[in-house]
Amino acid sequence: MLATVEEHRATWQFWHLWAETQRQLRGAVIHPPDLRDVAASVVEEAITQSVRLNPNDEPADLPPEERRADGASVFTMAGSTQYTSTRILAAEQHLMDAAALTDGAALEAVAVDVALAEAETTGTILDAGQKQMVRTVATDRRRVQLVLAPAGAGKTTALKVLADMWTAGGGHVLGLAPSAAAAAQLADATGTTADTLARLNWALDHQRPLPDWAERIGARTLLLIDEAGMADTRALDTAIGHTLRQGGRVCLVGDDQQLTAIGAGGILTDLQRTYGAVRLTRLHRFADPDEAAATLQVRDGSPDAVDFYSDRGRIRVGDPTGLPDQLLAAWQHDQQQGLDALMLTPARYQVADLNQHARAARLAGHRPMLEVDLADGNRASVDDLIITRRNDRRLTTGRDWVRNGDRWIVNALTPDGGIRALHRRTGKPVTLPADYVREAVELGYATTIHAAQGVTADTTHGLVDELMTREQLYTMVSRGRTANHLYLIMGGDGDLHGILHAEVGEPTAAELLQRVLSRSSFAASATTVRRQEQTAADVRRRLHAPRPTQELGYGRELVGRGPDAPAR
Repeated sequence: MLATVEEHRATWQFWHLWAETQRQLRGAVIHPPDLRDVAASVVEEAITQSVRLNPNDEPADLPPEERRADGASVFTMAGSTQYTSTRILAAEQHLMDAAALTDGAALEAVAVDVALAEAETTGTILDAGQKQMVRTVATDRRRVQLVLAPAGAGKTTALKVLADMWTAGGGHVLGLAPSAAAAAQLADATGTTADTLARLNWALDHQRPLPDWAERIGARTLLLIDEAGMADTRALDTAIGHTLRQGGRVCLVGDDQQLTAIGAGGILTDLQRTYGAVRLTRLHRFADPDEAAATLQVRDGSPDAVDFYSDRGRIRVGDPTGLPDQLLAAWQHDQQQGLDALMLTPARYQVADLNQHARAARLAGHRPMLEVDLADGNRASVDDLIITRRNDRRLTTGRDWVRNGDRWIVNALTPDGGIRALHRRTGKPVTLPADYVREAVELGYATTIHAAQGVTADTTHGLVDELMTREQLYTMVSRGRTANHLYLIMGGDGDLHGILHAEVGEPTAAELLQRVLSRSSFAASATTVRRQEQTAADVRRRLHAPRPTQELGYGRELVGRGPDAPAR
């Protein structure tokens, strides 16, 4: 069996299994010559225990000339076979079943209208969509309610009003999010207790005591799960299942067109398709209504979105070596004007390079007396902007703690290589020990697109390459309130007009952006994929089925035979 597995490894469609197996076996006590066979056995076992989503409808009598070297049909697309697990399929079904329940706690419509009016008297003005969202979630007895909101639609403002009225009505509001940074933003915006999905789920999975805030979940609890599109299906199933068993309700808030979960996801689309969703459509973040409209065009993948950024001079092009310097110079200009500017890139190595150049520009050739080594290969000194990349509840800032994605200003270095810093947003101090600095601290002048989801700034300067997806581009252009600039990595001398005369085979800037807009990383649930694949298999089966016969007079003749063909 091992020889067969190794022979066919190059054609497998589950490279993630092979990669994860190699990672898990790294450092294991295995004789090096045996490592490949051991890994192949592990992958084979994982495949055996997985559920294939694509029906195996390959004809058994396929002739040798229509088979590849590995025996597979030449009519099947390499890399198209997909697998899942019974746990994922069960989790998806649990969530769909939960969304069908309509016996949850709710507020009276009159009380909701009074609370909305009171909110307006205190200066919180909601648009019609935000009001409808609050009314629906507060008065609908659905145990699981879905709210879909594009970037900048004012969801946190509406959630604050919802949380206040739910609490005033005798209820309990709790917030969860996929990341600690998103949970902190939710807590700040709504004034409720908020933490990560992982914190609750770890306790439930390991049968450990629940956090104090989770012990309060009951029949009057409204659980707000923010950035729900970035949460994987199993995490949602665990948290929602526990909440519903305690009698509570859940409001999922997110955007199905932004970056999705790293793990199995796509369930929001299934919930919306079956049970509908409350949608926010009016954007409040952007200073220019045309900018707001352009982000929605990017969100929908419209090629017309390119025109806005081109007409406003928001596109720069250049080669990979010179373009980052253009981006850095523009970012520095915004910083000097007192603007909160972000540098965004799709890849971590690009982030590290931009951070290095940003620090060099800040120091202007003057090397500081004291520096410490960081996890990204860069160094930091006093006044540098850094970012923490690992949650650590032991490192506290008063009542708060250090989160992945927090940004800090270095104000001192400790003798052993640690850092004393102030939180950029709150100003709270922290001391980061040397081992944490070496393992989980990077320069924070630039960040990846994924880490920036949920962040709002004045302007953004984003590096765009041809491998990006629409969801990445949408996240990039929807962070800045006043302007979002794109820097396209291309060949040539960087002249925007010169690329109109690109060499044959080289895309123009507009073509490159349109390729990105057409490339989606949209996640579909395993249930949806299996249904789609079964439908496609049924179509293929009908197309390849023997043609039916018809009675024609004295005999039978195959449909499609010519009029001069002899009777059968």
